[in-house]
Amino acid sequence: MQQHIIELNQMMIEDWQNNFVFTGEWWILLGLTIVPWFLWWKILDKRRILEILLFGLFVILTTSFLDVLGWNYSMWYYPNTLLALCTPLVPINYSLFPFFYMLIFQYFSEWKSFIVASIILSAIFSFIFEPLSEWINFYKELKWKHIYSFPIYILLGISIKLLVEKITIVHKKFT
Repeated sequence: MQQHIIELNQMMIEDWQNNFVFTGEWWILLGLTIVPWFLWWKILDKRRILEILLFGLFVILTTSFLDVLGWNYSMWYYPNTLLALCTPLVPINYSLFPFFYMLIFQYFSEWKSFIVASIILSAIFSFIFEPLSEWINFYKELKWKHIYSFPIYILLGISIKLLVEKITIVHKKFT
């Protein structure tokens, strides 16, 4: 089994090197990975940097875990990736998701407005970004439907906001 895994990895690396790296699509993925972080730094409320960054890091951890879980259970796959042998779609999990979630966390601090913004963002991710990612061949659904993502994206933002607020309360209590 180990030999088959090694051979498969070598084939995947060769395919990535010969057919994807440095193509137009690859440059788009690279841009989608880097540009959001520059934009984030420009618009970041630097007085709340630790709280917002903590929120973003929890988004990265959670989306990456869920992405690997879905990929391993063959719910979806990625025909093209920024890095060879990297299962998660790096620009989405490490840049776009945290960027947009940190934006709503920064600008919608009240729960009601945050929930509304989370619902809108979830709809955009589920019904615009996911189909667009499929259309441009960055993502392919196997046993998944966009509608399944919608409540998950909502719960993602709400649960992480709740967690970060609890951590912030504990931190303030002990400082």
